[in-house]
Amino acid sequence: MKHAYVSIVLPVRNLPDPMMIELIDSALAQSARLHEIVIVAPYDLAAPPITSLITQGPVSIVKTDMRSTPDGAVLAGLSRTVGDFILEWNGPLDALNDQLISDLLAPTDTGIELVEAIGIEHSYASRLFARVVNGLRPRGAPVRRSIGRVYSRHALQAILGSSAFETHIDVLVAELPVHRSIQRVSHTNTHHASFAQRINNGFALLAKGTRFGSAIPLTLAAISALFGVGAAIYALVFLVLQGQTPEGWTTLMVVIGLGQAAILTMLGLTWTRIDSLTRGLSRNADSTAEVRVWPPSEDTGSWQIT
Repeated sequence: MKHAYVSIVLPVRNLPDPMMIELIDSALAQSARLHEIVIVAPYDLAAPPITSLITQGPVSIVKTDMRSTPDGAVLAGLSRTVGDFILEWNGPLDALNDQLISDLLAPTDTGIELVEAIGIEHSYASRLFARVVNGLRPRGAPVRRSIGRVYSRHALQAILGSSAFETHIDVLVAELPVHRSIQRVSHTNTHHASFAQRINNGFALLAKGTRFGSAIPLTLAAISALFGVGAAIYALVFLVLQGQTPEGWTTLMVVIGLGQAAILTMLGLTWTRIDSLTRGLSRNADSTAEVRVWPPSEDTGSWQIT
């Protein structure tokens, strides 16, 4: 048993029934001395119909506003936790038994501050995309598609502090400078985001923290430079063989090719600075719209609303 306060954050699309919440609470009670459950629900979810709930720890339901992204909603839930260790779980709720929770918490006993639970990815496109993204990222900071994570309080504070400049959790976790561990779990990764959200996340993963922004301009710069050099070599060969200079368009090609190469090179080299400035200007506001807490208020006997 973990002799610490453990919080669990559950992003859901539909509110789990009371029995499921009680089962998760029971599993946590067997794995940690103290615990809480934080359920992150979409903004349009109806008020909790639960009127009777027997749990050993508090249960919070965090509803986010309609403009919140999936990662923004999870960050809102993480910011409400008070535990020494925080478990974020995006997999099936019925998989959360005391054994799985204990296995995910176990590495923290040896000083590990971040545990990434890697599920089974059946989508070939997702696996291929992950290879492309990590091929462009620094070798020591790969992005992993996690089904769950365990954060120490120190690691979570670093994540929440950095979320003012970056809202994608996968990027924040990849760049977090803490001791981490990888745990393989036998559950399939879920893809709840819409197609538009997945496209947006894909571009974000390519552009942030990778060489994507500089690799493209520098590749085009190399092509333009080769074009200009090739035109110059053609003009020189023409002069040697024909004894006269080619028409003026050759000079124009050399100037255009080398000029474009210079411009694109500057764009590629300044991409990192531009990206850093953009992060600093795009601060993210807390997307929490409402929080309901169980046990009930002594005055009303219903969910406390904060």
